[in-house]
Amino acid sequence: MPQIQYIVADGNAYAIDETGYMFGAPVFKDNSVDWEHSYEFEPCEEDAEYVAYMCRMLQDIQTLCEERKYEVFVK
Repeated sequence: MPQIQYIVADGNAYAIDETGYMFGAPVFKDNSVDWEHSYEFEPCEEDAEYVAYMCRMLQDIQTLCEERKYEVFVK
């Protein structure tokens, strides 16, 4: 199973897989993610900046996970 990092905000999960593909998925009321109904981002003009911000955060999360995995910071 591919590794996916994601963040949740405003009832949506913003996810990125190990290849860098970004997508979204709805979140149930119990805060679990409905991966079966995932979707590609098609932001309208009014929320394009917000989606871009969330995608940038996902890239940062992916980078931090890789750094931790390969121990970039060694004392």
